[in-house]
Amino acid sequence: MSAKFAMQVSAALSLAIFFAAPSAAQEKKAKPIKVSGDIGLLDTEKNYMIVVTKEGKLVTIDYNDKTKVTAMVPGKAKMSDIGLGSAASVQFTEKGGKKYLVAIEYVGKKGGD
Repeated sequence: MSAKFAMQVSAALSLAIFFAAPSAAQEKKAKPIKVSGDIGLLDTEKNYMIVVTKEGKLVTIDYNDKTKVTAMVPGKAKMSDIGLGSAASVQFTEKGGKKYLVAIEYVGKKGGD
């Protein structure tokens, strides 16, 4: 095998790998979508919530332990601190037809309080 042929094969393989590898744009994280409204349902066992927008639209969003929860008043917060009817602003991403909560800010209104 000549050196020229080996170089051509090497170049062809390099190009094939370059074009087969996913681009940085394809691996980029989805930009969060913001929705504001009231918490209509919060299921801390199944890790999902429903936000009712001012327009009356119901937005179902899943969350996990990595979700950033922020109370509008200074202090640490967790999902179980949020009561039904609390005003909230949420950020989520969509993947595979499902919505995943990235962050939530809320004004406390603990259910029954």
